[in-house]
Amino acid sequence: MIKKMLTVHTIVLLSVGIVWGLIMYLFMPQWWFPSYPVIPATFYLVGILEIWLMKKSKTQKARMLNSMLIQRIVRWGIVLVVLALLIGVAHPPKASFIISFMGMFMVYSFMSIWFLLADTKHNREK
Repeated sequence: MIKKMLTVHTIVLLSVGIVWGLIMYLFMPQWWFPSYPVIPATFYLVGILEIWLMKKSKTQKARMLNSMLIQRIVRWGIVLVVLALLIGVAHPPKASFIISFMGMFMVYSFMSIWFLLADTKHNREK
């Protein structure tokens, strides 16, 4: 199950990140900023960490607590640090940065919820 989650996570986040980056670069050059690849990379790494911690837990209750902890510390902690660093260092265009960041956040959040529900269903079947 973990290999399937990692594969889906990798394919979806990298595909969305690459497609949106190419759209900005080719069709909306005023929106493109060189530090854009940091956004999909951040959500990719945070997702990998979340999947790893979810699978490391032995019981359903521990998984739920780890998931909640991940949401608070990793999702908001690391993501907000990267957000602040990108704004402070790269000075990206505001509209494209907000749309890019929130779009990747929504894709990541959807996948995170989907993986948690799939893992819960898989554990019930066992």
